Amino acid sequence: MSPNPPVVLIVDDHQETLAMYALGLLAMGFQPVTAENAEDAFARACQIHPDAIVADVNLPGISGLELTRRLRDDARTRAAGIIVLTSQMSGSVAQTYDDAGCDRFLLKPCLPDALGLEIRDVLASRHV
Repeated sequence: MSPNPPVVLIVDDHQETLAMYALGLLAMGFQPVTAENAEDAFARACQIHPDAIVADVNLPGISGLELTRRLRDDARTRAAGIIVLTSQMSGSVAQTYDDAGCDRFLLKPCLPDALGLEIRDVLASRHV
C-alpha cells in the first residue's frame, strides 16, 4: 500500500456505528471520514475522492444502493471500492447489489476487523 493511509468514507445514520467503524478502521491504518446520510456522503466523496466507501443500505432519504448507483455514474467517484452493509441477504438481494455496482456486501452486524479485511481485499482487487 502507499505511504498515505487509504481514505475510507463510512456512511451510516447511527452515530454509535459510525464511531465504532471509524475508531476500528483508524486503528487498522485507514483514514476514516464519516457521513450520516447519502447526500452528505456523495458531496464528501466528490471532494475527497476516497479509496473506499462503506455504506449502510438503510439510510434516510436516499438508500445506500441508490448512493452506490450515483457514485458509479460520476467520474469523480466511480473508482472507489464500495462495500454495502445490509441486514438482508438472499440471492435476489445479492443480484440487486451487484447491479448497483457494489464491490462487496456484508451482513450486519459486522465487526470492524472483518470490515477492515474486506476493505483491504477490495482495494487490492481494484488496483490490479
